[in-house]
Amino acid sequence: MRCNDGAVDRKGRYWVGTMNDPKVQGPTSEGVVFRLDPDLTLHRMMEKVTIPNGMGWSGDDKKMFFIDSPTANIFVYDFDVDSGTISNRKVFFHYEDDEGGVPDGFAMDSKGNLWTAICGGGKVLKVSPKGKIVGEIEMPTRMISCPGFAGEELFVTSAEEEEPEKYPDSVKYGGSLFRVNVGITGMPLHRFKRTKG
Repeated sequence: MRCNDGAVDRKGRYWVGTMNDPKVQGPTSEGVVFRLDPDLTLHRMMEKVTIPNGMGWSGDDKKMFFIDSPTANIFVYDFDVDSGTISNRKVFFHYEDDEGGVPDGFAMDSKGNLWTAICGGGKVLKVSPKGKIVGEIEMPTRMISCPGFAGEELFVTSAEEEEPEKYPDSVKYGGSLFRVNVGITGMPLHRFKRTKG
């Protein structure tokens, strides 16, 4: 098992997803999302996940968003910021496209839109708080992995092309970091807050 993606909530708790190491075996639903609290206690928050990816919270801290990439879904949970508990999972957004690809990492902007990388699809989608696609950025390589905000610029990571013979045009920029001015800032990020003791 290995860690794949993580995020910190407003109370300083670190959430991280684990999955099977693809160098050892193909992904299965043995993954777990853990929550590490400031006092270093560890809690199992989600089970039976396959490739845990983007995690984040709404501006009012009432919702938590989570991607399990093979499902092509962005899930949303009711979130209790004081206790750090989640409940009532629903599909917030489902990606479906003839060209393939799945949601990977995401970043949230200051208006609550989710900017999600489509790994294998060569794009970043802007998804509204209502779960609708309201924008799209085409990228010069297929394996787009995760966006992140710095001011009004979106920095976007990518991975090496997995099928170079089938997609030779994707090879040149695979593994590159891209920068796009999107005219909006990101949601503030939080740091892990370890309890002193």
